[in-house]
Amino acid sequence: MEIEKPETKKCLHCAKPITGRLDKKYCNDYCRNSYNNQTKRAGDKQIQEVNSIIRKNRRILKTLCPAGKATVSKELLDSMEYNYRFFSGIYRSSAPSKLVYFICYDYAFSPLNEEGKNMALIVEKEDHFNDFFENPWSA
Repeated sequence: MEIEKPETKKCLHCAKPITGRLDKKYCNDYCRNSYNNQTKRAGDKQIQEVNSIIRKNRRILKTLCPAGKATVSKELLDSMEYNYRFFSGIYRSSAPSKLVYFICYDYAFSPLNEEGKNMALIVEKEDHFNDFFENPWSA
């Protein structure tokens, strides 16, 4: 009667044989860290891409608004490749203006239509923006 040898486990990162505990997954700390970093990077790729776009949008708003408040044309935002689909929050101001601000961290813009021209009011984020909670289920 022949005794079967248990199958040798291999490191999840480098595929070298593992010795030691039965539940061990990596041959050393380097492989464990590398494997976990690689796995995390793959899972967070979309988050990193979206965050990168929002940071770029913020840089554009900050560049165009050195004094804390500015009005610029939509064409200028377009030429700087501002991406309107991505922002970190929304603030709706109360009457009388009822402007909607699209926030990118600490800067925001509100679309305006002045004399038939598409414009954007850019502001440095104001404290009261944080106090407002936008509930998407409330009418």
